[in-house]
Amino acid sequence: MEDLNGQGSSPALAGVPFGQKWDLLKPTIERLYIEESLKLSEVIKILKDRHHFDASESQYKYQIKKWNLKKSTPTSKKAALYSLVQKRAELGKSSALVRGGHDVDKKNLRRYLKTEARRPIILEPSSVGTAEYLEFLSARIAQFGNRVFMNWTMPFGTLKSSTSTVTDHVSPISDIIVTTPQSPSAAPSPTAIAVKNLTVIERTRLFAQGRHLHLLTHMDKQQALTLSTWMYQFWFFCFKTAKHWGRGPHDWTADLLNFNKFIQQNLISYSSPAAPGQDANIPTSGSSPIGFYMPDSMNRTAIQEPSQLCRWSIHYKPPKYESIPSPPLQSETFDLDDETNWPAWSDSQDSDEYVGKLSKNLETNDFSTIGAKDLPIATNQVVKAANRSPDELHLEALGFAIMSGNLELLEAQLENIHINNIDVSGLHPFHLAITYLNGAKECCNVFDSLDKSFSVHKGFVNDLGHTLLDQSMITILKSHTSCLPSLVDPAFKKEKGFEAENIDICGRWDADSDCVRRLMADGITSIPFEWKHVFCHTSAQAICHCIWMIFGLDGNPYINRLSGLFVRRCSECGLKLELFPLHTLVLIPFHLAQSGCKGETLFGVLACLLCLMRYGANPLLKANISVQALFGNEDTETCSHEELDPIQLTAKLPVGVAAAWSPELNIGWQVFCNVLRHSRARLKVKSSFDGAESVGADGNDVFDAFVNYTEDNMDINNDEAQEIYDNHAIRYCNGHDQGYFGHSEILAALWAAVQVELLTYRRLRVGDSWISEKFDMKALNDGLIGRRSLVIPFTEERLMKPICSCGEFDDDFTGCYRLEDAVTEPFSNLDDWHRSNYIECSAYW
Repeated sequence: MEDLNGQGSSPALAGVPFGQKWDLLKPTIERLYIEESLKLSEVIKILKDRHHFDASESQYKYQIKKWNLKKSTPTSKKAALYSLVQKRAELGKSSALVRGGHDVDKKNLRRYLKTEARRPIILEPSSVGTAEYLEFLSARIAQFGNRVFMNWTMPFGTLKSSTSTVTDHVSPISDIIVTTPQSPSAAPSPTAIAVKNLTVIERTRLFAQGRHLHLLTHMDKQQALTLSTWMYQFWFFCFKTAKHWGRGPHDWTADLLNFNKFIQQNLISYSSPAAPGQDANIPTSGSSPIGFYMPDSMNRTAIQEPSQLCRWSIHYKPPKYESIPSPPLQSETFDLDDETNWPAWSDSQDSDEYVGKLSKNLETNDFSTIGAKDLPIATNQVVKAANRSPDELHLEALGFAIMSGNLELLEAQLENIHINNIDVSGLHPFHLAITYLNGAKECCNVFDSLDKSFSVHKGFVNDLGHTLLDQSMITILKSHTSCLPSLVDPAFKKEKGFEAENIDICGRWDADSDCVRRLMADGITSIPFEWKHVFCHTSAQAICHCIWMIFGLDGNPYINRLSGLFVRRCSECGLKLELFPLHTLVLIPFHLAQSGCKGETLFGVLACLLCLMRYGANPLLKANISVQALFGNEDTETCSHEELDPIQLTAKLPVGVAAAWSPELNIGWQVFCNVLRHSRARLKVKSSFDGAESVGADGNDVFDAFVNYTEDNMDINNDEAQEIYDNHAIRYCNGHDQGYFGHSEILAALWAAVQVELLTYRRLRVGDSWISEKFDMKALNDGLIGRRSLVIPFTEERLMKPICSCGEFDDDFTGCYRLEDAVTEPFSNLDDWHRSNYIECSAYW
């Protein structure tokens, strides 16, 4: 029907019944109401004046609804339209919007786009536990909560290749068709410009929400490479600034950060980040920890491997003295390649200055080799978001202070946190401190600073259900084995490397080391296994100090709580199979033996076992365990779990694997098992409690006040026990009468000897023994099984100071000892000044 657009009365309507006139007038009404966007009252007046068609407003509304004529687009449809047009624009396609055969007026859509672009952005990381989180965030991040800046520790990757096409279709808006214009203009339309602007803003919003993987998967590969490299550069700037805060350069620029030295040019081009496609040198197979494709490690350039020799820290109690100002510097210049000669900053730093430094560099972009205009996000909006979200920036600053191990900066950030009353629970600072533990730098002092500010109780379990002790076990496996993260928790099934592999626990490398930066530049995110070495003394000492910090202080958590590692579920009955601390620990030496480094002795795990039992870990507790499920061989048709205590678990582990172990590993495993056996033989539950095996899930019903058996129940005969007693002058000090180690003088002396070994010996040269000659594991094992008299040279030669029944050297202190606290005469090989770091002892001294 032609549009009745004459100026006078339309003869075509003469004699037509009223109800049939609507169809004749529909084209006219549609043109006036939809295309010319006149008000309904105006349409009614025109139809009445020109065509003598007199109908009420309600009649018009009924017909408009019947014809499905829609003048405006609902907000939900505008959002869907934007999404569709934006995806087409990414493929280089222009878009035309058609409704009912007519082009849609895009003014409303542009108004919507501009309104959305003006919505303020704040730093508000997505909460852990949401479905979106599980799909788009790495499980590694869940250990410390989702953050905007501090979680992106890798420089770049390439997204999994995917092909997709956008065709003309109706979805997701049922009445609007999106098509390609017949003759698209060369110049971008106002709508195309508005779509592009909002796309940048929406990407920035995803970035500010910490939804980095979601963001990167919605960009082309070149954009993803550019953004992820920029994110890593900012992470590295924050880490480097935190690490050296108070010394050296005040401002770390891109030139000082030396990024140009560590760029692999065939992977990323900063000049045209929006160019589609993928570089021919980027492979299309091999998955990285977070869903990226990485370059083949065989193609990496020659990298200078780090030394196999540890560094270490030595705790000392500072003498009292009156400080005097240092003389002024003769020159403001210094050698950037020699950190030992970097001067301390002469001006005092405000506690908020580090946060200001981060905010300023986001604004200036001085830290990066990538220009702000080349980024697929709006950095000016990131700066505004940071200014609107000071609490989140303070949390990020606290995280970087923990990761860098800079105590001075950490104390300043803790002051900021308390002044501003910021909740840190989502950061899981204690888990973060253990993950980035560096026994050659500040050892347990970072944990100690946090312990003085926050409750270990409240921060004991993270969002993955991992306890602080679990995090310590993860740190051991990360540092000294080739195990994949999925071994400890299926949540890590997509991860190919542990968090913080770029920080070595015994100080041989960190994220600032050239060898690590070269790995990152070559797209390799996991530390090569050949760089790692055995569970050494520096690592064992740092882990034991953390165990003391977690459980050894008054009011700290109960130790016999269920672990969040190696959790399985019976496929037949559905029972959740969870381990207690010593069960979890049993699996650590097994995996060190199976997947650990050449030369492993398991001394470090022996130290952890004695330390845990010292603080109350109960070897009598039984847990429901399926060994088949632990090792992926469960029979799905029958329940395979049974109640086992830790020593029973050792006997259930896969038979025959020990035949391939070295003699040192076999001896270490036997010592570990025999110490557990000896401990179990010396302990019994209270007569009023009907078996330690009926334990509640929270562990609160478990008794852990042990009483001693008679000497007839010991593996060691009475004469040997008396001789050890005489040599150590073992006593029962105040507060230790609950019977640590089951009142076993053997285990008390062994724990003391382990601490002396950690205080006095390190491997100084490649080829040296990992354990000193004064701690003979074979002789120890022979003594534990009664093959010969038990001999501990430290006690035989009376080199140890007297100890109490809990294996400690002092009535009032346990934990981190100095050499002079533990030995009768100074003997140690830790006096290599180039590898030693002297740190002030904790306030608990």
